[in-house]
Amino acid sequence: MLSNFSENKIHKIRWLLTIGWLILIFSLFYDPISSVLTEPTNLISPFSIAHEGCVKVQGQCLVENPYPIGARIWWAIIVPSSIIIIFVLGHEFWRRICPLSFISQIPKVLGIQRQIKIVNSKTRKVSYQKVAIEKDSWLEKNHLYVQFSLFVLGLFTRIIFINSHRTLLGIFLIVTILAALIIGYLYTGKTWCSYFCPMATVQMVYTGPRGIFGTKAHLNSKQKITQSMCRTINDRGQEISACDGCKSFCLDIDAERSYWNELKKPGRRLVQYGYLGMVFAYYCYYFFYAGNWNYYLSGAWSHEEDQLATIFASGFYIFEQPIPIPKFLAVILTFAL
Repeated sequence: MLSNFSENKIHKIRWLLTIGWLILIFSLFYDPISSVLTEPTNLISPFSIAHEGCVKVQGQCLVENPYPIGARIWWAIIVPSSIIIIFVLGHEFWRRICPLSFISQIPKVLGIQRQIKIVNSKTRKVSYQKVAIEKDSWLEKNHLYVQFSLFVLGLFTRIIFINSHRTLLGIFLIVTILAALIIGYLYTGKTWCSYFCPMATVQMVYTGPRGIFGTKAHLNSKQKITQSMCRTINDRGQEISACDGCKSFCLDIDAERSYWNELKKPGRRLVQYGYLGMVFAYYCYYFFYAGNWNYYLSGAWSHEEDQLATIFASGFYIFEQPIPIPKFLAVILTFAL
């Protein structure tokens, strides 16, 4: 079972993925090499710019020049791969290897996580306790709205600003990493994954009660460390639970139980049906904007040199006619619909 994969092996995978991700982010700011792969004369490269025809955007040929491939690798390989892993192997495998989840745990590993001082009223003894999201708090009740809103905001930001602008994409990823680190410092456990990460809504939709190859934690009450539960290695080299109890009915402990207990939670219906709507809206917008599917299928959107210049340009091109609605507003209308 995936939950029984050695923590030592998974830890090495996490390090490799995290280092690879950081190298990719660095390449978004400085990459003098990979543009060779996109040269039209490089016939053996799958990234080379096509020789014949052109990609039309609103009736005009899009000028394509050789470009560094960092952004295209991120959008066309890494992001889809993470969704495939979630769908096929389930949340428990993804959350154990997710670089962002790994990074959010750094304050805990370094022992610098925020703690609050608690004074016993009877004995006057002072103790320190890590902070978790309170069970009756607004965030506990409405975090699905927060996560889905961040998911929609991310898609909007992608189309308008960062699809092909490598510097802004790099800044966006760094800000996301810093956000995970801050949440990891302020709150215990996998609070970032459970209450803030937009990817959690994707996991929720694709995984459901359990993944295709997911471990059935609810059928094995004797197993002490289940699914993607936080774990560590003790002095004897044994895997032990490192769970801080940051969330009731935690997805990382028992996805089946979490699914049924949160099925009627505020925002759950919005996540389930809204995600499907956003998938249609996101992909269809490329057609509404360019007037053809070739713009999306060619991957030209991943290296469009003047993406920021199109923010206030016509956002729709339907029946070979531009509609004078600014692109940023057109995206909002499409998402809302």
